[in-house]
Amino acid sequence: MPYIDYYLSTKIKITKNSLTATPLTSSITSLLDLGKDNRTWNKKQLEALTLILCNLVKHHHLDDGVFLYSRKNRKNIPTSFNPLNIGNKPLFFVLDKLRMANLIEDITAPPRTTGKNPERLSEFHVTQRALDLAYSLGINRKTVEVLPSPHVSLRDMRLNNLTYKPNAYTKYIEELMTRYCKHLNKQSIMLKISDETEEGIIHYGTRFGGEKIHLYRRYKDWADREDLIPQISNLNSKLPNINFNIGGRSGGYWMDGLAGKKIDRPTILINGDKTASVDFPCSHLNLCYRHETGSWYQQETYQELKAEGREYEDGYIVSTKIDRGLTKQMIQLMFNVKSKSAVSKIFNEWLLKDGNAEHNYNKLSSGYETIEIQEEILKHHYKIKDYFYKGTIAGQVIQWEEANLMFNIADQYIREHNVTALTIHDELIIQEQHQPLAKEFMFSSGHNDVCSKYSLMDKIKYM
Repeated sequence: MPYIDYYLSTKIKITKNSLTATPLTSSITSLLDLGKDNRTWNKKQLEALTLILCNLVKHHHLDDGVFLYSRKNRKNIPTSFNPLNIGNKPLFFVLDKLRMANLIEDITAPPRTTGKNPERLSEFHVTQRALDLAYSLGINRKTVEVLPSPHVSLRDMRLNNLTYKPNAYTKYIEELMTRYCKHLNKQSIMLKISDETEEGIIHYGTRFGGEKIHLYRRYKDWADREDLIPQISNLNSKLPNINFNIGGRSGGYWMDGLAGKKIDRPTILINGDKTASVDFPCSHLNLCYRHETGSWYQQETYQELKAEGREYEDGYIVSTKIDRGLTKQMIQLMFNVKSKSAVSKIFNEWLLKDGNAEHNYNKLSSGYETIEIQEEILKHHYKIKDYFYKGTIAGQVIQWEEANLMFNIADQYIREHNVTALTIHDELIIQEQHQPLAKEFMFSSGHNDVCSKYSLMDKIKYM
């Protein structure tokens, strides 16, 4: 889910008077407590309101318009991560006033209690009235600007940005992402986010007047979670800034929200051309096989194998009696959870999730118990059995390997072939005419000596 982006700005200056300057704004703000003197809605509070409205119009289409933030009593965010110096008190003042005026739904996280009760983030939900307020004041996608900021970001579990000492890896990623975004901004990238609103089509790339693209590689301070410290220690790594060897995906733009759903990806256009996807099949399985054996497990997708009558060569099919979707879910859990019993518990909870119980249990009609499915997976993938059941951190190391590979592939296509590739986790979005080239070179591209040096894949087996 998106969090408050402190690097968003606009040249439009909101004043207390502008909130009631027109019949439209006056009707929208009719329930907004504007106070009776200048002590309320002062300059700092109006700047915080501007920031919130910029975030709403920029990111409202992501994750159903739900934003996460922290209400924890802490110092203001440092200027290095907060160039406009928006303080916590003005920010919370604005959120509270907007909530009381029914312009947003603000859900404050409950305080922690004794026992196993992890800290939760607060959240606020965008409403159409809040968007209408922004639009009536002149704040829209065209008037929102992205301030200069680095591409590499380290955060704690409360989404606070942290300072860090650069190393060879972070310097390389910063250079790669700067180069990649510079290329993307010379293109025209369009995508559909809605069939119903005026902003149903978004145009990215500054060359032809679209929005500026600024991708982030986001890393977390996993040691911020006490329960994960033993797993980090088990990596037995002497590398500095170990948090930069765990995770590091990117989000936003075409990666999240409606455009991030497979059904909507065909609507993406690159320089006016229709696009096609190039999937990296069974990516986490494949990466483990490549690291352990020196060879990929498979290079064709499931659909390609199925078209040739070879679907049983797919990594997510371990038995003719077990549904592929169930096996895929189970394998992902086995990469991220520490024991068979814990995997079974989470898997059974997943079966009941979102009202899909009947559908999922029908898939289990083969009679296999969840433990038996795991045994079949271990038997089928015995060559990488030591990569399973190592916990969250091991799963993040594999995800780190995947993220580096996909961005290195995209960067290599640009440098060597002048072909634009958009990354969505383990998938590339590419112009249709370049799909054959991408498929031909995908499994021989993306190597980088710096990423290989900092990889912790060789540590997973011994965790």
